Amino acid sequence: MTSQLPDGYFDKPNVARVHDHLDGGTDNYVVDRDLAIDLVEVAPWLPTSIRTNRAHGPRVLDYFTRELGIDQVLDLGCGLPHDDHRHLSDDVRRIVYVDSDPGVEAHARMTLAERHGTESLHADLRNMPALLAAGPVARLDRGRPIGVLLHDVLPWIAEEAAHTALASLRAWLPPGSVLSVTHATTDLAPEAMAALARLNARSGIAFRPRSAQQIRELLRSWTPLETDWPVTTASWHQPAPLHERFDHSHAYAILASPGDRTP
Repeated sequence: MTSQLPDGYFDKPNVARVHDHLDGGTDNYVVDRDLAIDLVEVAPWLPTSIRTNRAHGPRVLDYFTRELGIDQVLDLGCGLPHDDHRHLSDDVRRIVYVDSDPGVEAHARMTLAERHGTESLHADLRNMPALLAAGPVARLDRGRPIGVLLHDVLPWIAEEAAHTALASLRAWLPPGSVLSVTHATTDLAPEAMAALARLNARSGIAFRPRSAQQIRELLRSWTPLETDWPVTTASWHQPAPLHERFDHSHAYAILASPGDRTP
């Protein structure tokens, strides 16, 4: 699906491009870099947080394939391409990259979906019926488990829309499927997170970091796969817990299954 960029697309900051700049990328513009400067001023750890949370994605894909035997993946909110996507394991036989940002999806179509078994889709979580019915998603084999990446997406979605999207996804996924969520948290640096939310809001961007309890509430209908949850993305499946002062992820990682959906 080809998407046209809306008027004024390059005139205001864009979350994907701001994060691209903070992660050392080049797919960004002056408006993005200006906002990034302000964000780092109140949260100097933000570039490290973005890199740490991005590195979580390949580790989860490896866990899906090696530990759970899941080889088809739906990446919701894939973000701008980085080198981690270029080295996608051959164990992932099919992956669909989805993003609501038409510029991001265009990059995904050109870069991510060039590998056999990959497709991209411009779609919005706020319209799950259309997203799930679209060709690239409909071509996933629902006779087998599907792994879903929902990384750094829910903080940018309003509460009601997030609950609706999660409910639709849970009802649609086949048995044995697994959802991987990462979510920015207010638990570790509440003042800095509040400042980040205010700065984003000034640029017309709604940012909603949540506490562990609020994240549990979002996922209340899902069954966690791990007893210790949530944990930070930096400490997830690491051999030993990282000392708090070295953990700048400021985000939680959760694995969950749709669980029992019988009435």
